[in-house]
This record gives sequence, structure tokens and C-alpha cells, in this order.
Amino acid sequence: MSYFLSTDLRHTLFGSFRGLARLIYFTTVFVTGALVVLMLRAVLPISTYRRLRPTISRKVGRVLLCASNIRVRREGSLPPDGALVVANHVSWADSFTFLSELGCRFMVNHRYEKIIGFSTVLRTVGVAFINRMSMTAVGQAQDVMKRILQHGASLMVFPEGRTSRGASVRKFKSALLQVPVDLKQPVYWASVCYETPRSWPPASVVIGWEEWPPLLTHIYRAFHAPRITCRIRYGLEPIWAPDRKTLAETLHTAVSTHHIAMPQLPAVALRRIDVAKKVARRLVYGD
Repeated sequence: MSYFLSTDLRHTLFGSFRGLARLIYFTTVFVTGALVVLMLRAVLPISTYRRLRPTISRKVGRVLLCASNIRVRREGSLPPDGALVVANHVSWADSFTFLSELGCRFMVNHRYEKIIGFSTVLRTVGVAFINRMSMTAVGQAQDVMKRILQHGASLMVFPEGRTSRGASVRKFKSALLQVPVDLKQPVYWASVCYETPRSWPPASVVIGWEEWPPLLTHIYRAFHAPRITCRIRYGLEPIWAPDRKTLAETLHTAVSTHHIAMPQLPAVALRRIDVAKKVARRLVYGD
């Protein structure tokens, strides 16, 4: 038995017990929180719920971070309420992290929508899902973004379009950035990375998720670690440009410059980790 190629008993045996206990605890907290939020949405007038949603979202995010044993270390000042914020995308934990920080609404990958329970809670706190492969969906997402921002709510967007292992920041897709251009609204930005204890495998494999293995399996493996630290760097000034491509490039440069590259396992080691089916491994690595 190994844990990301480590045979250290702290990682394998003790880590597996810790991961199972934390997964059960997290599930209990998640389900309880979901029921509370759904109840609040059902009993409160819609105008009241919308007014309280940022506060509710922050509390939900903080509770889920605590249940995940993820500690946030922040640099810089939080963007103001009603801001459009972009950041690089490393993990499923990004949503909880920024939810606890900003109480914001999100535009996230449609793959999360397929996760029963997970998607329900995200929708309740104001998350919208987008299939970037669909031109129709992108147009609909732009309309949703405009409504959110025009109502004065904060909005978080991950322009990379998918998660990574945090070695660098992928090129930003510009489609959704047409919205701040149309609204002539500057965009705030942040960079995010994660750390594990020194004696543990790097956070790039522990918490970084590239859409495999299945999310539940990945969360269980992440919960093996005694703690995970999330470092967020907020930009000093917002950025605006007259066209979306220039805006995407400028934001990408800002986020990349402030991004702390997460340590990576060698490619040879990644090939040996059982995180992909054989077909996917051939497609990704060519072996």
C-alpha cells in the first residue's frame, strides 16, 4: 500500500484512518449545512435571503474549510463588495476558500453540476455552472454574470476554465471577460496555492485536481494529510482594458507574477500514481 508513492506509515496507515474519519465528519457537516441553507432559503422571503446570502455563504465556506482542516493565509486586502474577481484554479477547495473569504457567487465548470448533493449546496449559495465547450452556454453565462454584478453582488470567475496542479497559471480564456468590458467595470484578481507539511507528498497531488481520479476519491486522499494550508494573494489594484483579450492577457500576467508555483512530483512518478485509467494515461503521457 502506498500514498502517492510513499510507503511511510504516517501517510498510508495512519493517514487512511485520518482520511476516513475526516471524510465521515466532512460529509456530516456538509449534509447538515446543506439542510440548514436549504431550510433558510425555503422559509425566508427571497429578498431577505438574497440580502443575507453573502453572510450565509461566508459562514458555510468557513465551516466547510474547518471540516476539511484547510487553513487560509491571506496577503493583501479583500476586494470590495460587488466586485468581479478572477483567480487561478487549483482544486475543488478553491470554491470553499473564496466562499469563506468573499461570500461571493461563482461561475464554475459544469462538471461539478453532475455531483449529487455537492451541486445542490453550490446552487443554494449562488453558484452558476458553465459548459465552456458550448457557445450557447457561454452567452447565457454572460447574461447571468451581468445580472449578478448589476445587482451589486460579488462574483468569482476562474478564467483558466479547469483545475490544474498549480505548477503555473494556464492561459486565461477571454469569453466571460467580455462582461466587465461591456459594463466598464474593473476586475480584481488573486492568486491561490496550497501547501502540505514538509514530510508529506506535495500539495500539487494531494489537493491539486485535474478532474481525475473521481472527486470523492481525491477528497478522501486529500484528507489523509494532517493539515493543508491555502495561501491567497490579492492584487493591490483592479485591472480594466477596453477589450476582452487585452484584459485576459493583463490579468493573466498579474496572477502569474504573484503566483507561488506549487512543488511537483517528477513526470516519471506521476505516471506511476494510480490516478488515471490506462486509456487516460496513454492519452496524457503517451505510454
